[in-house]
Amino acid sequence: MGFTSLLLQITVLRLLLSTFSGNELDIGITLSFWLLFVGLGSYAGRKISARQAFALSFLLVAVLILPTALAIKAIKTVLALEPGETVSFPSLIASTAVVLFPVCFSLGLQFPLAVSFSGEKHAAGKIYGLEAAGALLGGILFTFILSSRIEAFSLCLALSILSVIVGTFISKNKFFILVIAVPLLFHTAFYRSAQSLPWQGVRLAYTVESKFGEIAVIKIGSQSSVCSNGQLLFTYPDTQTIELKTHLAMSLHPSPSRILVIGGSIAIIRELLKYPVEHIDFVETDPKIIQVSQGLLDADDRRAIQTPNVSLIAEDGRRFIKRGTQSYDLIMLNLPPPSTAGINRFYTIEAFGEIKRALQKEGILVVPTPPAAGYIGRSMQTANGAVYNSLKTVFPHVALTAQEYGYLFASENELDTATGNLENRFRDRGVPTTYFREYLFRDIFSPFGPEYVRQRLSEISFVNTDLRPSAYLYNLMLWSEVHGGEALRYLLSIRLSYMLLAEALLLSLMAILLFGRKNRVVYFSVFSTGFSGMTFTITIILTFQAFFGYIYETIGLLSAAFMAGLWLGTFLTSRVKNALNTLLILETLTVLLAVSSLLFFKSEILFSMLIFTAGVLTGGQFNTAGLSLAEAGAGGKLYALDLFGSFLGAFIPAIIMIPLFGVFWTLFSVALIKAFSALMIASVRTASAGSFKNYKG
Repeated sequence: MGFTSLLLQITVLRLLLSTFSGNELDIGITLSFWLLFVGLGSYAGRKISARQAFALSFLLVAVLILPTALAIKAIKTVLALEPGETVSFPSLIASTAVVLFPVCFSLGLQFPLAVSFSGEKHAAGKIYGLEAAGALLGGILFTFILSSRIEAFSLCLALSILSVIVGTFISKNKFFILVIAVPLLFHTAFYRSAQSLPWQGVRLAYTVESKFGEIAVIKIGSQSSVCSNGQLLFTYPDTQTIELKTHLAMSLHPSPSRILVIGGSIAIIRELLKYPVEHIDFVETDPKIIQVSQGLLDADDRRAIQTPNVSLIAEDGRRFIKRGTQSYDLIMLNLPPPSTAGINRFYTIEAFGEIKRALQKEGILVVPTPPAAGYIGRSMQTANGAVYNSLKTVFPHVALTAQEYGYLFASENELDTATGNLENRFRDRGVPTTYFREYLFRDIFSPFGPEYVRQRLSEISFVNTDLRPSAYLYNLMLWSEVHGGEALRYLLSIRLSYMLLAEALLLSLMAILLFGRKNRVVYFSVFSTGFSGMTFTITIILTFQAFFGYIYETIGLLSAAFMAGLWLGTFLTSRVKNALNTLLILETLTVLLAVSSLLFFKSEILFSMLIFTAGVLTGGQFNTAGLSLAEAGAGGKLYALDLFGSFLGAFIPAIIMIPLFGVFWTLFSVALIKAFSALMIASVRTASAGSFKNYKG
């Protein structure tokens, strides 16, 4: 159960990320619906008593897996969206819920059916731990073996076949194996069409499965566009765009010699080599994007990248800069707009500080932002304003172009943007171009244009950091603009003080309902455990993406670490003598973990250790809560409460807390809720001890 469920969850997350253009907020939305529907299934499964129900649940899951994958691929087609078009928030919510419900509800049925099938009195904790162990195995298998080696539809077929085999084995009815024909026929019928469904209206040349995302190459006329997770990276050939970004940047520096380009099309190299440069480093995180790009190049561009003074480096750009092996005259962010956390991490204060240390004294950083025609909208103003403020925090001098061009330039030294000087410099160098001309400087740096942009961006007060990425807030605002709904506009007006006051009032009300009532307190503890465990998971996943930028690859490993912790937590607490006391200790440790987590956001291994520790505490709390209750059927109810808490723990941080207030206040809210839960358990424990003393007397 755990093995299949986690592999399917990872596959669904990756498919939905690709469908919704790599927007990481959908991770929280997907997990919240996943947990809600699994919880509903778990609650419903408690009332099923058919003899073969447990075995049949595996067959049901097997039949639903491939249709779920196909439905996700068809979302954009059903919504009649063009490639690259933004999905509105209501459409994203509705489509995610619809495609996930059947398979998640079916998965939820399995836990209570497994408890019933086992026939043991306290089987819930044991099965919870075994499910976690299976999920651990699935996460490790995906991260180290399956990722980038098998595409989603084929993995779904394998999971379907496995579920049929398991269901047949449990039932001991050999005829159940015939169900295997259903996923095989479905895969045969829809394999080819599933790949092209999200790209209706354009010709899909081919797709490549990478550990960093699904890469698609689409053809429009003579041009090829390369997309990763549904987001356009670059188009080739695109001479006009390449010339603009190259010659604009090179003209600002009096003598650019060593150049670093991060991301984008490697076609920019041929344009840069028109200058007498000493060396060019081109860094791209995903080696398969470099391979795809090389396959698109014409003969001239292919010869350019083979020049001895050019290095193509497959490495994360920030990691490469941190190593500090070289210093540069010009560093160019050749990236899409910072609309996802994976890209936004190159536009933060921390990233700019790292880049500053890699620049020579007169070095220049080139930062692209989304251009605007006529008016800079609120969502674009928010995203670009945060980047502008972050640049000003790190660099003493920041220059802007007119809004139609969308470039920012930062340096330790004052930047000369006088149009006459730039025209003369470009003309004197005698660089041959097809589209770029020296008179364009008059439009790019006209007095009115940059000043208007500076005024609009200066109205934004906050900055862009790794722990509070503006990409999340930008996406909320963009969704609000796209569908014009009041709900998101109201959400954007929420203040931190309102959230903390609402939380305090809600907990005060809960205190009246819970104080001194043991069963209620234990049930609330499990609910809050689900909330805190999933909030930790979402926070660590999104923070990891903001820090390192490749969650698509490592989400399996992080999930496996959490599941390993769950299993260990249930194992360590399986024989405790005083379950309520142990539950109180685990609640207190969760508070300490929440308030100290920020200290460990330093390296990849520490992220894994944090999520593992959160898993240990979550598993231990679930198991000790079950041992604290004597009532029959408590296992299924506890599991449902745990999943409902997890649903809120995925949704609220992803859509409210992290975008609006950042990681610190999200973890503070977890600490507050678990501190309250610990206080309620302490009240029950004290009351129980008092009753015992009276009895003895």
